[in-house]
Amino acid sequence: MAYRQTENVAQRLAENRQKILTAARELVASGGFAKAQITAVAKNAGLATGTLYRYFPSKDDLCRQVFREVSAREMNLLAGIAASNRPALDRFELILRTFSGRALQNRRLAYALLVEPLDLALAEERTRFRKTHAAIFTRVIEDAIAEDAIRPCDAKFAAACFAGAIPTALTGPLAPHAGDMSPDQVLDEIVRFCFGAIGAPVHTQRETASAVTSKELRASCTD
Repeated sequence: MAYRQTENVAQRLAENRQKILTAARELVASGGFAKAQITAVAKNAGLATGTLYRYFPSKDDLCRQVFREVSAREMNLLAGIAASNRPALDRFELILRTFSGRALQNRRLAYALLVEPLDLALAEERTRFRKTHAAIFTRVIEDAIAEDAIRPCDAKFAAACFAGAIPTALTGPLAPHAGDMSPDQVLDEIVRFCFGAIGAPVHTQRETASAVTSKELRASCTD
């Protein structure tokens, strides 16, 4: 009986923690990290404010965990693409289109993660996020070089540039009053720029686009 009670308590604690994180993520997705106030999160989670503090001692702790979970989900998806058996340039384009496409489909949440001014603790999380993103790019660029798909270059340097430049390029399209470019145009321009930066042939990017952006891209952008 004692074991069952302990098991039930552990399950309830896990459920409450997930309720808190879900409520916080939804608030961030609607108004950025500034909107994820402790009282608002507790209300949306259906819990008392005091209960929330048992799980997260401060708003900073809660927001850091939200950032980690959301960014880990995105990076795990991209890492899976990078580890697939496709030719390297196919993987490169699918990573570009998946990352940017998902951002454009979840604009406010993506803006919070990629662009919104953050305090030091969250800025450190963003730095880790970009380093992971760069490591994924490094893998596929090195593979493209090994496949003789592109000329040799400093893969780590190029990857760091992409991990920094793409969020910057998305700043306008993710803003509340986005410009005149459609999401498809934004994706095409990002792919064109990145392919050009590593010297990938233009015909390859067109062929890859038709190969990887139908069913797979729709699935990856709506997961």
